[in-house]
Amino acid sequence: MLHRLLSVILILALVCAMPGLAALAEPVEQEAVEDDIYEGTDTSDYAELQRGDRDGDDSVNIITLQNKLIELGYLRDTADGVFGANTESAVAAFQRSNGLTETGTADAATQRLLYSGQELVSASNSTDPESVIYRTQEKLSIWGFLAAEPDGVAGSQTNEAVAAFKQYLREYEKQYPTPSPEPTATPVPGSFGDEAIAVDMPIVKEDETKIDEHLLAYVDGEYEFQIYRQTVANGDSGDEVTRVQRRLYQLKYLPIVDGAFGPSTERSLLYFQRKNGLNQTAVADEATQRVLFSGDAIESEEFVCPYKLVVDVSDQRVYIYQWNGSSFGTCIKEMICSTGMKGASTETPLGTFQMDGPTGTGEWYWFSSYKCYAKWASRIVGGILFHSVIYSKGKVLNKTSVRKLGKRASHGCIRLTVEDAQWIYENCPSGTTVVIQD
Repeated sequence: MLHRLLSVILILALVCAMPGLAALAEPVEQEAVEDDIYEGTDTSDYAELQRGDRDGDDSVNIITLQNKLIELGYLRDTADGVFGANTESAVAAFQRSNGLTETGTADAATQRLLYSGQELVSASNSTDPESVIYRTQEKLSIWGFLAAEPDGVAGSQTNEAVAAFKQYLREYEKQYPTPSPEPTATPVPGSFGDEAIAVDMPIVKEDETKIDEHLLAYVDGEYEFQIYRQTVANGDSGDEVTRVQRRLYQLKYLPIVDGAFGPSTERSLLYFQRKNGLNQTAVADEATQRVLFSGDAIESEEFVCPYKLVVDVSDQRVYIYQWNGSSFGTCIKEMICSTGMKGASTETPLGTFQMDGPTGTGEWYWFSSYKCYAKWASRIVGGILFHSVIYSKGKVLNKTSVRKLGKRASHGCIRLTVEDAQWIYENCPSGTTVVIQD
């Protein structure tokens, strides 16, 4: 009898100690849990990033890397989620200045130091007003050929601005010497294996990106540059519109330079005229251009867009502010959202971005990496989007993604209700400011 009692006690102890057996002993009805097919996973270390990486799983990491390099002064571009030549050079410069092996690849050691919170060596670009490069950059930015801030470093944007200025002088002022090509026997790949065939190819003598004496004569005032050439207004396009747009961009009024004078340029120009005490006509007439293309032009506090979107990661909300002619003072909408989960490759990157606008082919957007759909996708930067809750491959609503709104749940994107995603898609064009904050 005692033996049988001890056996029963032992069995009961085993059942209590094993949840699986306890569940079998007393079945309960449970709600089926639907997997979040778009959910990501945490990683324990930094994935290596290198030139050519873009979008996809690395997009969040690249944007975060770029933002930090911008903060330290090594990168002069915007964070775009693409690891290009400028990002590679910035990483190499950071490594060189901070005692790491200079490779240009953001390996785990580089990223650990970059995000360590230690006091790091920042970039020391030359801003000496007497330097030839800085003086040229300063004038080309004022005259509407260079959108970037002068930094004393001849990068790709400076080279493009120099070449554009020379071409402009040739076309409109007929004063700049035209490069003269001369034929020379140059080996070029032929059609017979790897053998090179010598043919006569014209070689341009003058480097179009070179800051030469003739260009410096304009920069230093020996030759006068004609600032105003023609009035431009809504509906116009061409070189003068592009100059006006570049200068408005450089002064932080206009977020997009596209060579076409439309509502966005009109809105930005109106605010420029208001800030600079000019008649608010939204027309770039001579009076407006003479202030715009001068060193006395007053900068804007931020880019002018119809709306500004503030994503608050701490409370999982998107706040929509409307431009009222002088500021984004009024919040007109509040949207519940899901941002990226905690993790090296899944967190939504913080920062201020000018969004690329609606993306995809319309209502539906296909995520090939996760084999799922979402509706009304708008690209913020790189692979980071505003989009709706998730749908399966058969376009069946994923209810888990709906229940998780208001919590971190995505792979870095900003997940919204269908209605809110559609509102952003239809009302927030390319260039709209998006602030993501914690």
